[in-house]
Amino acid sequence: MKKLITILLPVLLAVFGTTAWAEGDTNVIVKGEHWVSSSLEQKRAFLFGIGNVLVIERAMAGDDYETMRGRSIVPVLLEGMSGTSIANIVTQLDKFYADHSDQINRPVIEVLYLEMALPNLQKMKE
Repeated sequence: MKKLITILLPVLLAVFGTTAWAEGDTNVIVKGEHWVSSSLEQKRAFLFGIGNVLVIERAMAGDDYETMRGRSIVPVLLEGMSGTSIANIVTQLDKFYADHSDQINRPVIEVLYLEMALPNLQKMKE
């Protein structure tokens, strides 16, 4: 666990340190405005960070993973984005914010969940 924190902390600091925190904003929810002004490396680091947190949450749930359904975003994001590359997710998020400039204040995690993972999961079930 200590090794994982040692790896994740610099990644998360790199992402947030040059966006919200650099602006003196204590609200570190990454929104579309942060996304569109971030470099490709920052976008990738953000997504890798989310991915790592999701994998950790799943591992920590262990045998209780199934009980997370309906009360956690973890199963939807893990399963709904399964098989999608980081590059593809970046492209999809870039396109979403370009096509929906009126929604630039929506958190990136919300877009990932509601506009990408959930529809993908629903298609898989059909």
